[in-house]
Amino acid sequence: MICSAVRKKDENGKDIDLEIKFNVGDHRRMLELGDSGDEPTIIPERLCKGLWCRVGFMGT
Repeated sequence: MICSAVRKKDENGKDIDLEIKFNVGDHRRMLELGDSGDEPTIIPERLCKGLWCRVGFMGT
């Protein structure tokens, strides 16, 4: 389980923290891997680069 918090503004402009929790099953479902978690999955390089760019990673 990965736990994180995201800060956002509510309707009154006040900062609030939202707790976010997700697990391996959530990742597998969102990436539409379609196989079991017991077997390794090969993810295309293009998909990996796109995912890292979406989360703001700018490394090489």
